[in-house]
Amino acid sequence: MAYSLPSHSKINGMKAGACPGPRCCSKLQGIYPARLKNVARYINIGFLSLFLSIVFPFHLSAHKTGNENNHSPGPDYQIGRWRGFKKAAVTLSFDDNYRFQVTYATPLLNQHNYKATFFIVTNRVGKGWAPGWDTLNILASEGHEIASHSKNHPDFVELSMHPEWADSMIHEFRDSRDIINSRIPLQKCETFAWPNGEVNATTIEIGRKFYLAIRGSDNGFNGQEPLDYYNISSQHIYHDTPLQAVNGFTDSIMALGGWLVERWHGFRVGNDTNGYEPVPIEEFASHLDHMALNEDVLWITTLDTVFRYIKERETSVLAMVDSTQTLISYSLTNPLPDSMFHSQVPISLKLRLGLDLTRVRSITQGNKKLPYYLSSENGLNYLNFDAIPNINHIVLHMPNPAGDPGLIASDERALNYPNPFTSATTLLFNLPEARQALIIVYDQFGRQLKNYSNFYPAGKNSIEIRGDGMLPGVYKCVISYSGSNVDISLVVAP
Repeated sequence: MAYSLPSHSKINGMKAGACPGPRCCSKLQGIYPARLKNVARYINIGFLSLFLSIVFPFHLSAHKTGNENNHSPGPDYQIGRWRGFKKAAVTLSFDDNYRFQVTYATPLLNQHNYKATFFIVTNRVGKGWAPGWDTLNILASEGHEIASHSKNHPDFVELSMHPEWADSMIHEFRDSRDIINSRIPLQKCETFAWPNGEVNATTIEIGRKFYLAIRGSDNGFNGQEPLDYYNISSQHIYHDTPLQAVNGFTDSIMALGGWLVERWHGFRVGNDTNGYEPVPIEEFASHLDHMALNEDVLWITTLDTVFRYIKERETSVLAMVDSTQTLISYSLTNPLPDSMFHSQVPISLKLRLGLDLTRVRSITQGNKKLPYYLSSENGLNYLNFDAIPNINHIVLHMPNPAGDPGLIASDERALNYPNPFTSATTLLFNLPEARQALIIVYDQFGRQLKNYSNFYPAGKNSIEIRGDGMLPGVYKCVISYSGSNVDISLVVAP
């Protein structure tokens, strides 16, 4: 679903937002009066589609999101359309390796702690006005995404018209991705942006083999998910786009609840310009300030993070695994293959329980304690927290009605609960100080089955022991540290 004119439509005949490097290769079709060409550049598609939906009422197909995603039977919960249940998502993207993007725009981003996506042409890195690999690694260390904009910024449609150039197209996709992965070890390059903005079925088919998502150059907004993950709509910011119009894009996406991807290229400082369509840096700073006023409803992050969140949001399911007087355990899973996501992003959940939520004293996922807060909606109370799918169980810890489950202030005491268990149990143990602890699970024949040895902090610690690979029976868990050993029995129920 996209909140715009029909998919990939041209705005007043303009294929918007190509990024040709030094020259503009956005093409006006030549069939509209010249006075309309500039007007087309400032059309706010969000406002237009919102207006059309009022004048010509029709249903913008409500794609499944967590906001309506209560699975039954099972736990009563919602998955946030966007992180933190915010109203809309925004990605700030930059094309073509321009110097001022780093020297002027990035410090402004970092002041707000906003993470952006930089689409780089790899054969330009370190040449002329383009930052080098050391600079790009600094951007990556700050949390910005370094993504591909090809090797040489060619016209992919032109390449696709010549079978003898097929290898060149593949090299543009593959080699740019591989060089980024080799030179930026902190990240994995998964996204791409079309140079020149022109695409066809052939280019998309080949691009799918190398990238998980590709940003396009059709001016417009995305809905709860893009119409086409290999031609994601975006909004070009031209050198003379009024600041009011730029801020209007953000205002529109807040009203529509979708995903806005902004395309920026060059910037200018006074009379000093750098890059294609250079925007006054003061305008960019004012735009960031405008977004900062709406941070409570805007999720501002990189393109790959939003893309992965959408995929996980659309496929994840929360299910109860176990329940006792002192804990409730859930699994959060989806069918996405590991090969598709080298790392997953947390998704936001609201969970409603049939008990007093103030009794929940902590939420954990594996060794990690999850921040949470309580909220009310339509008279119902919810636990709000973020969790990562397909890893450890999510465990809600409640106090024992008879008192604390028994971890006294002795570093030789440990227990697990529930016990017996089926799919998983939580091991609790105390350490008098932060130290390395050996934690090994042995089977009935004394063979090592699982190893949770690690460096643990002082005080109470908890880890989840999964029951996979454990047949019904009694197992021994040995906790060793500083010459002390604690043995506890783990009972797997039939």
